Amino acid sequence: MSDIKAKRVPRESIQNGSREPSAAEPVAPTPTESSPKPAPPSVAAAPRHAAPADDVFAYGQQAWAALAEAQAAAARGFEALVGEINTLTRSEMAAATNSATAMLGVKTLAEAVEVNLGYARRSFDALIGSSAKLSEIGVKAAADASRPILTRFGSGWKAMH
Repeated sequence: MSDIKAKRVPRESIQNGSREPSAAEPVAPTPTESSPKPAPPSVAAAPRHAAPADDVFAYGQQAWAALAEAQAAAARGFEALVGEINTLTRSEMAAATNSATAMLGVKTLAEAVEVNLGYARRSFDALIGSSAKLSEIGVKAAADASRPILTRFGSGWKAMH
């Protein structure tokens, strides 16, 4: 197996009319005085969507602004999530402390089971309530973070059509 690759022929610019054909290209007959000369490429052949450099720069700035706005919204959402998780953790630690203190004062097995069931109910209710809040915060954060980017895509799509 050989790793040797054939060298590519360097490309000539369009302005240079004296381009030599490569070995893979068919050789066209040379124009004579009687044959018509090919017309130079016109400006109309340029792509329709060519934009000046200022428009491209402004488009890039708008894209970066949308990304920065999306990151800021995501950061606010994560901050709200952390705050809710912190609240849940503190309430659970307080409930566990209260339950442990109550367990130290029980005299019978029935009282111990009752204290434990009460703690389990409160913990389960707090977990369900907090998970609902966490879901709401997560959905809101995802919507807020995606809105600037989707708006930017939408305006770019409308501009293309």
